[in-house]
Amino acid sequence: MYVKMQSSAFIKFNFLALNFKTKWSLNIFTIVFSVQFLSAQYNSQNDTIKSNVLKEVEISTGTKAKTKEAIKIDILDVKSLRNTSTTLGGAINRMSGIRIRETGGLGSSNSIIINGFTGRAVKYFKDDIPLDYLGESFNVLTLPTTMLNRVEVYKGVLPTNLGADALGGGVNFVTQRNKKKHLELSYEYGSFNTQRLTFNSYSISKNEKYFAGIDGFINHSDNDYKVDAKVVDPETSTLSEKNVRRFHDKFTNGYVEIHGGIRKFLFADELKIGITLTRSKKDQQHGVLMTNPFGEIYIKESVIAPTLHYRKAFLENKLVFTNFNTYSLINSKVVDTCGCAYDWYGNKTIVIAREGEADADGSLANINFKNFINRTFLNYTINTTNSVSFNLVYSDQVRKGSDPYGPVYYFSGRDILSVPATYKKVVIALGWESKYFKERLTNNFILKNYNFETSGTDGGRSSYNEEAVKNKGTNFGFAEALKYKINEKSFLRVGVENAYRLPEQGEIYGDGQFLLSNFNLKPEKSLNANIGYRYDATNKHYFETNIFYRRTENLIILVPVFMPFSQYNNVNKVRGYGVELDGGYHFTNWLNIISNLTYQNLRLFGITDPAEIFLNEARLRNTPFLFGNISLNFNKNEVFKQDDTFKAYYNYSYTHNYYLANVPKSSEPSNIFEKPKMDTDLVIPSQNLHSAGVVYSLNKEKINFGLEVRNIFDEKLFDNFKVQKAGRSFYLKIRYLFN
Repeated sequence: MYVKMQSSAFIKFNFLALNFKTKWSLNIFTIVFSVQFLSAQYNSQNDTIKSNVLKEVEISTGTKAKTKEAIKIDILDVKSLRNTSTTLGGAINRMSGIRIRETGGLGSSNSIIINGFTGRAVKYFKDDIPLDYLGESFNVLTLPTTMLNRVEVYKGVLPTNLGADALGGGVNFVTQRNKKKHLELSYEYGSFNTQRLTFNSYSISKNEKYFAGIDGFINHSDNDYKVDAKVVDPETSTLSEKNVRRFHDKFTNGYVEIHGGIRKFLFADELKIGITLTRSKKDQQHGVLMTNPFGEIYIKESVIAPTLHYRKAFLENKLVFTNFNTYSLINSKVVDTCGCAYDWYGNKTIVIAREGEADADGSLANINFKNFINRTFLNYTINTTNSVSFNLVYSDQVRKGSDPYGPVYYFSGRDILSVPATYKKVVIALGWESKYFKERLTNNFILKNYNFETSGTDGGRSSYNEEAVKNKGTNFGFAEALKYKINEKSFLRVGVENAYRLPEQGEIYGDGQFLLSNFNLKPEKSLNANIGYRYDATNKHYFETNIFYRRTENLIILVPVFMPFSQYNNVNKVRGYGVELDGGYHFTNWLNIISNLTYQNLRLFGITDPAEIFLNEARLRNTPFLFGNISLNFNKNEVFKQDDTFKAYYNYSYTHNYYLANVPKSSEPSNIFEKPKMDTDLVIPSQNLHSAGVVYSLNKEKINFGLEVRNIFDEKLFDNFKVQKAGRSFYLKIRYLFN
């Protein structure tokens, strides 16, 4: 392809073809440079982008404007949390229909439940970009609130600008977008030697054409809180529950993002170059369950991710074009080389027949991931009531590694991880937003195309097959979201979506050890629907209710094959409904209360295996189905002196008992408030979490002191797979703004 520029130079671009079943090809770089060519030819009379025509996630009329869109979205305004010791995960956990799952303290593995969907069915984004390129260091538990402006939680339909194969919604972390010079530091110290340091800086030239910034954080925690674990009695050799301290669960990670760029130039409204560096180390106290403790296993990860972001508006700002590129390098190490066993008291026993703790053969896995992501987004405003948008996200991942303790091919003896595995994915979305009846009715219609292509070899211990196996697939989906404005204070909202979630690389290829490959995996498919009503008397009170329905097929779950091997398979079908109630009331301009309640009835169906047919209509395992929250907030200025602010808050969360495993419906109590009939080991008991905190700010919030107490009554709390959480804990935070 040839493109002629104003300088009369000719530039040749070669097509990078991605051949899928649809026989279409993409040339991402052609799109980028074609638009830049238009920019060079177009004589713009106003280079400044008007905020009211941008259809990116940026909003011009405040956070509340997005909550009133046709697509169901809940907003967490993070600005109000920056001076508190409240964690981002804790704040999200108090939103309706949402639960954050974690397997321990700070730095533990985690996932989010949104209306019953969890794991890979829910996608994460940073400023509209899928988070795959940043590894595990940028997640809901490690992120400081000072880095973010808000968190957007989408329940069901994803808007066009979020290009991903999400099955049940998404979480978009929107970072701060400073317009003035800015410098701030914060430090937090708390129980279990928890320490969190954050820094954010931003500088811009007087003519606002040049800018640069740096954001970063360091987290550390020993996570040495006490838990009740089953310990073998040395005299009777029987298991009994003892109160012991976690002794091998330290976590440390660091994150720094440096960026700079230009604005308001003829060829670009914004051009930003950045680089992100992260490093983390996590001790492994136990596996999925708190059964066998480990004493020397740890995991390391490091990330290098350069980024390039371009934005330009044309045609008097009617056409907005943005493009994002990154090529990240992720290195992950798993060290399990102690031929030993530990008990819950930290005593070590050498086991001659073993090379590792979790794995009898041991592990010294060193895996490298190369990730390329390109995201191209265009929005065209046709008139005041119609606009169209286009989004394309291309992802290319290559995995290659080594493990001297790991599995090898049967005939050649080659390390399985040394053979490259590739995974390519393209998600395309085309959206049309229109308004009718004097803008009382808003319609969002979205078409999506999902494509993936994989290439790798069968992975497993003593594997016989060394030939490359390829797989690819194409699927189409749609989404429809309607909002009808009843009056200035209330509206109705309806959404329907036919969504797909493509199998991930790890699900297809396995891990070269005990997770076997499966090249026959099909994409998950779900039909989602929701209807909601909202009444909002601004600064007085609001009420919202939402009812949702889900029908999911080809659910990808991890199942045991033969000990100790497991494999991802399409096995389960899930259907059900849920109800959310959310409301708030302002007693005065300095005192308010917010509460929500969620019930979801999601159950398995369509099981034909004679050995498991009795599980038809069983609830989803390890998934809360009834939970709620109450928050009381006090915020008043000039309490003790001029320019000061005093804030106090109290939060209560309730989670009803639920089941660790799939339990037949016939074994459930006749109503949800009766005592469970099952063995207590299979029941995660009802939980009550009380937390409270205060913040005192001086000099118009330039100097801030925050104190928080979590789990005030030292309740016994559990989380993912009945892993026990920390008891009562205290946290102190200091935040200082230099400008």
